Amino acid sequence: MIRKLKTMARYLIYGLMNRLIRPSRRIGEKSLLLVRIDLIGDYVLFRNFIQALRQDPQYQGYQFTLLGNSAWRGLFEKLDAQFFAEVVWLDLERFNRGLAYRFQKLREITRQGYEVVVSPVYSRDFWNVDSIVKLVRAREKIGSVGDLSNITRRQKRRSDRYYTRLLPAADEVVFEFNRNREFFQHLLNRPLPLPRPEIALQPSGTSLDPSLAYAVFFIGGSSASKKWGLGNFARVGKHLIDNHGLEIVLCGAASDRPDAAVLARHFDFRFTDLVGRTSLWELAQVIAGAGLLLSNDTMAPHLAAALGKDKVFVVYSGNYYGRCLPYPGEISRGVQVICHPQIRRDPQAFKAASNAYGFVNRLDIDRITPESVIDEIDEVLLGQARAGAKARGRCLA
Repeated sequence: MIRKLKTMARYLIYGLMNRLIRPSRRIGEKSLLLVRIDLIGDYVLFRNFIQALRQDPQYQGYQFTLLGNSAWRGLFEKLDAQFFAEVVWLDLERFNRGLAYRFQKLREITRQGYEVVVSPVYSRDFWNVDSIVKLVRAREKIGSVGDLSNITRRQKRRSDRYYTRLLPAADEVVFEFNRNREFFQHLLNRPLPLPRPEIALQPSGTSLDPSLAYAVFFIGGSSASKKWGLGNFARVGKHLIDNHGLEIVLCGAASDRPDAAVLARHFDFRFTDLVGRTSLWELAQVIAGAGLLLSNDTMAPHLAAALGKDKVFVVYSGNYYGRCLPYPGEISRGVQVICHPQIRRDPQAFKAASNAYGFVNRLDIDRITPESVIDEIDEVLLGQARAGAKARGRCLA
């Protein structure tokens, strides 16, 4: 009850704050604002469509501005900065928690108007994406018809009116890369034959020994339900060292440092600890040089898939099944997803439930055994069919 009251109070303050914002009446000639403030994995599954938008004849000569999430700034500046004249970076956590920061950023975002605002996100949310679109002055505001994953039906009815055009979207579970393609094909009114997310990375070296054959373990996750037990990672790590001659490199965010210290107590062998010690761009370099990646459900598998890695293993408790995981076979066959037993019993039924309820599950990820992960890895690395491995572990798109 107290938490609900705090949420209501915060949203009341947000509403009052929005009334204090005075958007500029000046609309820049041939100007376009692209709004994309979701997370790193979302950026990886979206970024290849930026060039198609930038080069489309209907937007030739436009000045492009990006409103982006600062979480993926380091990657963006290496890959896509050339497409934009200006970027406004948003720290989404501070934006949702710090009132002074939120007010400052809303004033910065609305200091000029645009001919066109484009917000491609499918699962819109009322107080971030939609409220920003409402406040910015623009002649045309284009968004997705969206769903109810992050917004109530009442909020959506209200915020649909903030847009001058809502583009249609299939009412079914669609992998996010394909969902982005769907949006931009409707926007640009032409097919976009981009086969998969792709990052063309020019090798620049890392601090790792170039002769080292290693596996990356990405131990982070956005919530506890996505984090596989550290002892489980250790058991798989020992198997890879003993049976495949791979060294182990731990990666994760700075917030995962305590977990790295705990994991060290489970390991009775040497490993390289890079948790919290790499930039996002450096992490991409480390993953690019790895023999395989074992990861929780986070941005790392999407980064690996876009880099063209073919030995990517994800321990997955099923959040939003079918949207970001598993990968459709036509996009990548190198991303192997090892699922919770409840999902494996009937993947298609689980997928349907996820779509119907905007499902974020609470399945115990540690029901996924180290043995099922080891079987899946061995099957790929050795090229041998391990009896029962698929039934024990693999998810289907």
